[in-house]
Amino acid sequence: MKKRLLFTLLALMALPASADILGVSVGASAGAARLDFDGNSEYGFEYGLNATYQINDIFSVNAGVVQGSAEVDSDLSEADNDIDYTAFPITVRGDIPLLIGSLYAKAGTNYYDVDIESQGIKNSDDGWGFTGGAGFVLTIIPLVDLSLGYEYRDMGDVENNAVILGVGVGL
Repeated sequence: MKKRLLFTLLALMALPASADILGVSVGASAGAARLDFDGNSEYGFEYGLNATYQINDIFSVNAGVVQGSAEVDSDLSEADNDIDYTAFPITVRGDIPLLIGSLYAKAGTNYYDVDIESQGIKNSDDGWGFTGGAGFVLTIIPLVDLSLGYEYRDMGDVENNAVILGVGVGL
């Protein structure tokens, strides 16, 4: 029994070091998004999941999926444009380490699928666009991070500017 307890304690003490060795983390995010479409803009929401592979102390590669929606005014009719989107961003991120976290900036590309419905007519658009962002990461404990950031996504006729709150867990 004592050997199992000692082994468990040693394994738990080594856990934060293992996270640095593997360099992999997963997370979830949610926030407010401003969608610009056809000269009009409106606020909506978005949420997503992401994964990060830490290359070294400064650079990492990030990939994820983001979904969101908003109702943007239409110039041509009384009806709003109901916009739903899914994006798959892939970015390279650079971090400037701080005492309790880091500042980051990231840039890359995203594959998007945007559905725009107005007066019962649904149009779809998909393709590749630029994505980028910046923010602050607060390290709670070596395995858990909280982040607050800004993200921009070019999605064809729709531009997305979002303020995102995220939680990440190192593996």
